[in-house]
Amino acid sequence: MNILFFTSEAIPFAKTGGLGDVGGLLPKALAASEKVFLIMPDYMTENIKKIKTTPIESFSVQIGSETFSAIVKKATISPNFTVFFVSNEHFFAREFLYGDSSGDYPDNFVRFLFFQLAAMEFVNKKHLHFDIFHCNDWQTAMIPLFLKLNYRSALFEKTKVVFSIHNLGYQGTFAGSLFRETGLPAYLFSPEYLEFYGKLNCLKAGIIFSDWIATVSPTYAKEIISTEKGFGLDGLLKKFSYKLSGILNGVDYSQWDPQIDPFIASQYSSQSLDRKNPNKQELFSELGIAKNSRIPLLALISRISEQKGMDLLLKLLPVLLKEDLHFILLGVGDGFWTEKLKELAYQFADKLTFLNYFDEKMAHQLEAAADILFMPSIYEPCGLNQIYSLKYGTVPIVRATGGLQDSIQDFEPATRQGNGFKFNGNDIKEIIKLIKRVLSMYENRDLWREIQKNGMMADFSWQKVVPKYLALYNKILTEVPKNG
Repeated sequence: MNILFFTSEAIPFAKTGGLGDVGGLLPKALAASEKVFLIMPDYMTENIKKIKTTPIESFSVQIGSETFSAIVKKATISPNFTVFFVSNEHFFAREFLYGDSSGDYPDNFVRFLFFQLAAMEFVNKKHLHFDIFHCNDWQTAMIPLFLKLNYRSALFEKTKVVFSIHNLGYQGTFAGSLFRETGLPAYLFSPEYLEFYGKLNCLKAGIIFSDWIATVSPTYAKEIISTEKGFGLDGLLKKFSYKLSGILNGVDYSQWDPQIDPFIASQYSSQSLDRKNPNKQELFSELGIAKNSRIPLLALISRISEQKGMDLLLKLLPVLLKEDLHFILLGVGDGFWTEKLKELAYQFADKLTFLNYFDEKMAHQLEAAADILFMPSIYEPCGLNQIYSLKYGTVPIVRATGGLQDSIQDFEPATRQGNGFKFNGNDIKEIIKLIKRVLSMYENRDLWREIQKNGMMADFSWQKVVPKYLALYNKILTEVPKNG
């Protein structure tokens, strides 16, 4: 099977979030058995500069009345894995992928329209045949439409398109006047197709014209057809629910495993959990927290945003911090919530540490040091920190949503089954009651070890995920008629 991934980011080349993880790790894992190609913008990041690339094609791309040059470079990562970089300095030679401190780049629509047009033209010019196009999020959502409308040739006759939604909250909505830049027929700018309350909605193209829609967890696939979590597209997604499913993301255990983690003070495993506590001692010392390391340490590693449950956290912490514990929050984001958290950290300086930055090493250290990870996200398409925490023997308490619902099973003392704890809703009293119950279990050393080991023995590796994607690809290749 020949598979082509279209993505706006992929590790190790360029990453801003979970899309970058999936964009880099899933193709790499698939390449163990299939012929996989990835195409992405040439952002000129340090990691892209390090890769040996060869220019293999150059051509012009017409957008509206303007013409832009495109150069495609090739990098062979392994015998089964090739990466193509679409290069244009005007669009991609920037410090950040999508925007800076002032906000999103104002020309983001044209930037990624250029990328998609160039990617399709490249594949066509080189007469490259693929069984599967796998597109990701709004930045590549026009590909299924371009394939259907502009490339109806024998080369693409049997090509099927999977469109992955990583976060429905980001739909690529732009001024309706930009539609003319696409060169598409006028009828497509209508509520039935790409128009969305007077604006152009890129994500709709992927939903409507793909052969299958995938989300990054089974529960999230169900949630996005609800009014509460559908971001205005629930009706459209219900219409196409016959081609909608979810597959939980995997994680990279070569980067997230306390047995081999180079960032932590004391490496450990499920068989040597006594060596976990020194990580808490070291972190307390590094951060100047004058506490006995037996005190429960709760952690939240998160983007500071409404989606991540900051409103609930601000209401919860003043009550929670009355307990004998310490809470560390690591993350950056929205200025409003950040200021509120800073005020709270000042008020409860002896019990709340707010690390208002993000650092990969500190994220690893905190996973290793913490006893409990708290994730109050309002919605979470997949989530990764709860899965990392399981591997690190850090017990998750999460809201039962999206990938958190799918990856965490409530621990039942009677059966000794389960790997964490879940809650629903926003009832502070009920959530505090749950946390107190978990803290009482923490005091029972043998019981706590069982919860930790249950989590540490779970396997969420990409190798477990690959068969599910291959089954999906084979399903649409053999069962699903080509869209259109």
